[in-house]
Amino acid sequence: MAKSIRSKHKRKMRNVKREHFSKRGLENLKRIAAQDKESLNELVTMKPVEEVKAEAKAKADVMEVDKGQKVYNKKTKQDEHGHYPEWMNQRAVKKQKKKIAKSKKKPGKKIKW
Repeated sequence: MAKSIRSKHKRKMRNVKREHFSKRGLENLKRIAAQDKESLNELVTMKPVEEVKAEAKAKADVMEVDKGQKVYNKKTKQDEHGHYPEWMNQRAVKKQKKKIAKSKKKPGKKIKW
């Protein structure tokens, strides 16, 4: 297929725009690189690596202690409080309840003739 004038024009304008923004981006990068360390220290506080690692480790230790895992019954899929897991949708919960009710239901006495 032949290239339309419209697509050629769009491509041309995209290239112009790309050049324009690349110049602005380059100027911005140069300006940031030229700033002295004093002004950067106002914006950013530098910490030693050991201190950052210690903080991260302390956070990880606290997060592990927060919650214990719930124990679910394999047959009924309920925890000790009778709740179903969060990932289980309502349709599956209803199906499971029917299944449990059916298993609890005892067969009635048969009439003998």
